[in-house]
Amino acid sequence: MRVLTGVLLGLLPLVPRSIMRFIAWRYIAGERLDELLVVVKQLHEAGLLATVDVLGENSRTEASVRESVDEYLRLVDALSATGIPSEVSIKPTLFGIRLSDELAERAVSAVVRRAAERRIGVTIDMEDSTVTDATLRLYEKLRGEHDRLGVAIQAYLHRSLADVERLLPLKPVVRVCKGIYVESPALALQDRQAIRENYLGIVTRLVEGGGYPAIATHDPWLVDRCLGLLRARAVGPTSHEFQMLLGVGEALRPRIRAQGSPLRLYCPYGPDWHAYSVRRLKENPRLFGYAARSLVSWRTFQRSHVR
Repeated sequence: MRVLTGVLLGLLPLVPRSIMRFIAWRYIAGERLDELLVVVKQLHEAGLLATVDVLGENSRTEASVRESVDEYLRLVDALSATGIPSEVSIKPTLFGIRLSDELAERAVSAVVRRAAERRIGVTIDMEDSTVTDATLRLYEKLRGEHDRLGVAIQAYLHRSLADVERLLPLKPVVRVCKGIYVESPALALQDRQAIRENYLGIVTRLVEGGGYPAIATHDPWLVDRCLGLLRARAVGPTSHEFQMLLGVGEALRPRIRAQGSPLRLYCPYGPDWHAYSVRRLKENPRLFGYAARSLVSWRTFQRSHVR
């Protein structure tokens, strides 16, 4: 079965965009800003929070960085106008961190300042290990500009617990995730349970050190243990949250919300949805089960409408 899944996933780039859109729209909040705002409002009505990501990464020119900044400024203003508490997530490589630290700092700072004025949260995503140091430096420089500025930490990296210790004096907001990039054993844990244990250790240290853990996982083992930790330490709903991808982990939501924990969904949108969808399905083969069911539904739809 794993071999078959691997073969099918390898063929995903060849799937027509019309079919891929049918599959992907479970995980994508739209291609345009107006579509995204509809999703954010629906989540709010359901008692869920949103963090919004404009799809894209690895800007190659200063001009493209400026375009990304302008798009995020429009996004921040639009979210603020809804009156719904929201957050945006930004990728450092989209903001030019591979071009220069100074360019990225100027670009991210522009969004952070506008978001602080509009009372919209910001989280700086963590990408592959080649930009980890630069991303942490960026966060440290800008932390004082926004009380709801966060950064992601990847639990599979050997260094991550030490990175959290380094950030604790800042009372950081930290999105804790497992990590999805392919890294060598010298840099990253390879064993699933070892990653889980490191993840739980990071969340524990954030709780102990006065940080704000944003627990980003769809792993039932981690959800249960983090809920137990929060309960045992009497961590209230204003001092933590859980995060999940849009369209994933629905079965886990009731147990999170039953304990009173806030739950935020990651809502990506933009014209780059196709590349993102292919990448997500490759990174998480468990999503392929839904994709396969969607393809069956698509074929059934076609047959019923071609008469």
